[in-house]
Amino acid sequence: MVYSTNILLGIVTILTAVFIWSRRTYVYWQRRRVKFVQPTHLLGNLKKVLKLEESFALQLRRFYFDERFRNEPVVGIYLFHQPALLIRDLQLVRTVLVEDFVSFSNRFAKCDVRHDKMGSLNLFFARQPEWREIRTRLSPVFTGAKIKQMFSLMEEIGCDLEWYLKRLTRDLRRGDAARGVVVSIKDVCDLYNTDMIASIAFGLRSYSLRNTQSEIGSHCQDIFRPNVRRIIDFFVIFFLPKLVPLLRSKLFTEPHSEFLRRVIQLVIEERERGGDLRNDLIEMLLTLKKEADLQQDKTHFTHHQDFLAAQAASFEVAGIETCSSTMSFALYELAKQPLMQERLRREIRHAFALAAAHGSNGAGPGLSYELIGSMKYLEMVVEETLRKYPIVPLLERECSPVNKKRFYSLRPHAECYARRGMPVFISNLAIHHDPQYWPEPERFDPERFNAENKSKQTPMSYLPFGAGPRNCIGLPICQLQIKLGLIYFLRQHRVEFCDKTVERITFDAKFALLASEHSIYLKVVDCL
Repeated sequence: MVYSTNILLGIVTILTAVFIWSRRTYVYWQRRRVKFVQPTHLLGNLKKVLKLEESFALQLRRFYFDERFRNEPVVGIYLFHQPALLIRDLQLVRTVLVEDFVSFSNRFAKCDVRHDKMGSLNLFFARQPEWREIRTRLSPVFTGAKIKQMFSLMEEIGCDLEWYLKRLTRDLRRGDAARGVVVSIKDVCDLYNTDMIASIAFGLRSYSLRNTQSEIGSHCQDIFRPNVRRIIDFFVIFFLPKLVPLLRSKLFTEPHSEFLRRVIQLVIEERERGGDLRNDLIEMLLTLKKEADLQQDKTHFTHHQDFLAAQAASFEVAGIETCSSTMSFALYELAKQPLMQERLRREIRHAFALAAAHGSNGAGPGLSYELIGSMKYLEMVVEETLRKYPIVPLLERECSPVNKKRFYSLRPHAECYARRGMPVFISNLAIHHDPQYWPEPERFDPERFNAENKSKQTPMSYLPFGAGPRNCIGLPICQLQIKLGLIYFLRQHRVEFCDKTVERITFDAKFALLASEHSIYLKVVDCL
């Protein structure tokens, strides 16, 4: 009896302590007179995210547009017990991302530097000072001159996409070609972008568009294939990073990591033996390898076996899912508005006519890098797609004030302080749909990005690739990759709505990136 009483007393004591701790924790923003979202005990503001009812990005968008915070520069939120800030004021956005980047140079999410080198040396997750060094080493690869050298490799994949679409519609030519063929447009875009990244990042031709069961295609999709373990790992990495070393959470599964190591090692060894120059990102990895060999300090991170594979993994993560989704959303909107699609198709045909007339690349009627850069309406369509559908729908940073200060003042933009180690979030999804910056934000209108309107845009109101020193390093390649995909998709084909096409895009609540909840089916019609 006494034993049972002691157990009961212990349980009551623990629950009381947890309740008192919870009460003290969740008055953090109230004490600082910052308007905040009312939390749930122990869960903070992550209850719906944990129940997979709403992704964190969609939740931030909801908080951003909450009427209670209409005039607030910042909103207080809680990640379990951790106080965090959602920034609404664009001047403060500029401060965090650009003007005082040194105090917000790391992401809040992190990977374990001891047990997950593939994740922690990945440019996206790398922390200072390693991030600065990796970024400096990679930056020369993404200049216009380097991308121009890579262009012919990228155009090959575009031609493969056109060939794939011809094969899909080939059997209809003898019958009623106008009927077209209904496809899941995201699946087609996945094949194209898998081939593209395999070619320019891994130095391989995966031929996913010719063989949809290719090994590299299967592995590249592995990271985006959710299961219970992957969901837990991502949740810990992004929301409970202090527990990453304890729980051994990893960015990539071990089979996928082993695949990346094996492929990169084999390709680099082959290049070193043959001495071939292919003008792809593997050339950059070879340069990094040579620089590491010259590094006297053998404990330097560049000597780790996963350093090179981690950089290739950066391109894989950034170049497949994001570009595939952007292309899918663009084709959906163009199918929805046939006049826009026809205007873009005319520009594409005109560009090919110019290329044929001037022999732009010296190898037939193909396009040139410069000619694609001159296609203004194509650029407007891509930019408007990224406004309405920013695939990475939130930006996050960790407050790390210089000189080891404990607090960072957000004045004059907000009357509060950010504490060292505090996560700071920016909902670019919400900003892109804020009517004070983008009238009729749900309307797809590429004219927002014509020369006249573009000059009138509010600074920091367009953030599909972030801003400041930690913006997406692969921005120029991603844009070219998307443009080439749309060009070779629409050159000889058009897309139309069909019975299976959703009337309105709704976003998947279980996916961290912006993704359609339902498959996007479109009819592809051969126009020849």
